[in-house]
Amino acid sequence: MPRWLAQFPDNLDKVFTAYIGVQQHPGAQAELPQCHAAIELWLSQNRNTAPASVERFRVLDGNDAPKSLVFACYWNDEIKYQEGIRRLNLSRLHRELDPSDQPAVGLWCERFISHIPRLETNYTGTDYLPGLAQLPGTSTKDHSCTAYWGAARDRIPDSAFDLFDRDGGSIAAAFPDPVPSSVGKHLTGTNFQNMVHIRSGQFWDNCDEDEKRSYEENLEPTLREGLSYLWQNPTTSGSMALRYLQNVPNSSPQWSGQSNESCVTGFFTSLADLESWAKHHPSHLAIYTGAIRHAKTFGEKRKFRTWHEVSVLKRGDAHFEYVNCLPETGMIKSVSLKEVSD
Repeated sequence: MPRWLAQFPDNLDKVFTAYIGVQQHPGAQAELPQCHAAIELWLSQNRNTAPASVERFRVLDGNDAPKSLVFACYWNDEIKYQEGIRRLNLSRLHRELDPSDQPAVGLWCERFISHIPRLETNYTGTDYLPGLAQLPGTSTKDHSCTAYWGAARDRIPDSAFDLFDRDGGSIAAAFPDPVPSSVGKHLTGTNFQNMVHIRSGQFWDNCDEDEKRSYEENLEPTLREGLSYLWQNPTTSGSMALRYLQNVPNSSPQWSGQSNESCVTGFFTSLADLESWAKHHPSHLAIYTGAIRHAKTFGEKRKFRTWHEVSVLKRGDAHFEYVNCLPETGMIKSVSLKEVSD
């Protein structure tokens, strides 16, 4: 089972990711294009701080409002990342909306630093390389840490001396009850030690019709079932802020086509919790065995691609921010957040 991982330049020890979201509250008639245009302007107006790579999505399901717009931004330069985030200023963007739209629009940003020794990636092919693999100077390298339980941990360099244990006290304080009020408020927070981020993707646009149909009728439903389990059992599984996203191939928020590309992004309380779901729970085993069955069926003609990136975060390396967001958005139900006075 040939697999590849991202090979970063030798002088690079950290990479930076920010997910930025624009949500419309259910039943409201806000003009999302105004918010979308503001984010696009932020992306384009200053090349000195712009992300090195950007992807755009629409929310299909999960911890967000359906059809919310999401931008995944990647940097390989810390100064550009910090300055770019400073310029983003979500609360200012929200205040600049038409007053009639402000109550119906939520803005959020979930961002973090990934230390490369605490990061792993995995790709089933090199003909499609999204996410961190698009950063300048990044190449790919084949590897043999695959096709056994624990392979993902073995692809993380620091696992040679670090088990990335659960931060028990911090996790116990997570999943606040009751969930804090978030509509009309500006909330911020950070991560506990060894929280894990994952982005996992599927790409079937290059497949012939038989393989496309096989994915859409067989594999994709098992993916949804696995996600449904995680959404319904966050405290048991350790899953947080999972969003099922469809890639948008252009920058128009009104786009309504089929991109044949999707991904899941979110967080887990620990690497052990992510591993436990992957190895033991029937919902993930169905995904795993289905993928193997698909690969055997299509053999060397297979064009379906899957991939993922996983980061074990250090305490305080993530920042979560929500402006007028619904209570089911992102990490609002999963970590302690503080209200900011604007």
